[in-house]
Amino acid sequence: MRNAPRNSYRISVEPNQAGKYEARLEARYGTTGWTLRVYFLASTPERLVSHLQATLRSLQRHEEELWMWGASPSDRGLFFEELLSEAGLTLDRRREFPRGALAVSATSGEAFRPLPLAELKRKLLARLAPAARVASRPAEALRSSA
Repeated sequence: MRNAPRNSYRISVEPNQAGKYEARLEARYGTTGWTLRVYFLASTPERLVSHLQATLRSLQRHEEELWMWGASPSDRGLFFEELLSEAGLTLDRRREFPRGALAVSATSGEAFRPLPLAELKRKLLARLAPAARVASRPAEALRSSA
């Protein structure tokens, strides 16, 4: 098992203009060399972390299905998009991936271990704390002016 292929996942989270958090994920599957980019939106940092953990588990669990239906652009059809939408994801067609993304990896075919997910959660919440304070200021201003 020592030289088993590993899947790596890069995660970038940024607040958008609507006040939601956009999480972009780049999954690189070690057994096939295939890369999949997806994204989702979340309204709060807590929902983002919860959805992100579920998404990572889903991408890891459905690796073979995703590759089979999405590796070739000509094969991407309704089933591939449906498989992503069941996990609450949308295919990210942008070519560039943001710098400074967080990374986590897992052995292909195995479930994520709790420690890497806990570390990822800690790092994400630390990065989102300043953005959450800025996002809550307009709401506080509206409450105080009412």
